[in-house]
Amino acid sequence: MIYLIGICISLAIGFLVIRLLTAGRLHLILNILLGLALGLGIVGTTAFYIHLIFNQFNRWMPVGIVVLLLVYLSFLNKKRMSFPRALSRNPKNKKTGPPIKTFGGDMTFTHAHAWGLLTLGVLAVPLAISAHHFPLGGWDAWSCWNLKAKFIFLAHENWKDVLTPGFSRSNTQYPLLWPLINVWFWDLGGRFDQAVPMLNSIVIALLTAGILLFGLWELTGIFLTSILAAVIVTALPFGIILLISQYSDSLLGLYLLSSFVCLLLAEKYGLPKLKILSVVFLGLMSFTKTEGLVAAGIVFLIISWHECPRKNGFPTKTFGNDIGKLVLWFMIAALPTLIFTLAFAPHTQNFINGLASTEKPTDWARISVILVYPWLELISGKWNGFWILALGGILLAGKKLWHSTLGVMALSLILYLAVVMAYYAVNTYFEIGWWLENTLSRILFALVPTIALWIGLGLKPETKAA
Repeated sequence: MIYLIGICISLAIGFLVIRLLTAGRLHLILNILLGLALGLGIVGTTAFYIHLIFNQFNRWMPVGIVVLLLVYLSFLNKKRMSFPRALSRNPKNKKTGPPIKTFGGDMTFTHAHAWGLLTLGVLAVPLAISAHHFPLGGWDAWSCWNLKAKFIFLAHENWKDVLTPGFSRSNTQYPLLWPLINVWFWDLGGRFDQAVPMLNSIVIALLTAGILLFGLWELTGIFLTSILAAVIVTALPFGIILLISQYSDSLLGLYLLSSFVCLLLAEKYGLPKLKILSVVFLGLMSFTKTEGLVAAGIVFLIISWHECPRKNGFPTKTFGNDIGKLVLWFMIAALPTLIFTLAFAPHTQNFINGLASTEKPTDWARISVILVYPWLELISGKWNGFWILALGGILLAGKKLWHSTLGVMALSLILYLAVVMAYYAVNTYFEIGWWLENTLSRILFALVPTIALWIGLGLKPETKAA
């Protein structure tokens, strides 16, 4: 019961923020899904700031701040609703999306919406069963993410001790968003409850499936493709294992997908404020894990380049006001990451610079393994042919995948994977075969929902001009 209250509070905060940004032009279901994803990030970062500023245990402080924020957002939304509705729309732009119908926005509900929700309900069954039999998550959850959450909650004023060198095997340099989300729920309940990380893993998995399904449908209008994409991504047996393992890779994948969905919806409906939400999701993603920080930086730079005002086909040297807002909000959302990384995160002890080391240099043998192993991973039976299916979709979509915003997505994914492979080559601390075997699949798994969105958009038939 307490957990459901926490979910409702998180949902309400995110919902009201998106409501302010879109003036109710998103469909209610998509607003709810994106709102809960955003709300979880907000409560997690709130818990971080409270621990950072007061450096003491007070379960009511993180909860109280969130409740006050909820009251303030409710006031702002009520004030917005008091304005004439005609002022909330741009009469010069006929593509500003559906009109405001109620406080929830567009509440059109069809049989397809019912089938979409039913699909999420069906997908929840294997997730719930698997999570019930795997309540502690994977080894990296209980030894890293859940360990940090327990330490922050149970150690009270000594929460920073989790960053001491003695815990170096728990990746002490990794950001803390998932652990802090769990801590906020424990603060609300007043006690440690192992069910919270397990339930959050299910919620994050269903949010990813729902945003992919309804986001792709909203963008393409093709329901069958959207529902197939969500089912394929979520129902992979190997994917289910990772989704309920309570790894931060799931949260990374959720926020990367949400960022691109918001960017694409902003362009489709002429809602520039949704681009702010897009970079906010990137900022939250940077607080999930080190790979999230790298991915957030790459995607943000490419989006900024894409949005930069152009003259004669080339970006101008100065940023416009819109770009300035994107930079500002990205920095605000990523501020917890910057504070943690610069002020608290210890230097990783699991790093050897192979370019300078004589004992463990980066040699051709290591590079050859890095060049070959990813292809073996892609054809591995644990993926049940997903990557072969993805390749077929890429070939069918053709050049559409490399133009405009889809090109931004493609370039972001390629550069991110290139940086990851370069790090595999440079850091020679780990034996490369073991390292690739245990981590590459999780890195790819976090990208799967975004790849499905990218291919699904590319498969949309081109509409002929009247």
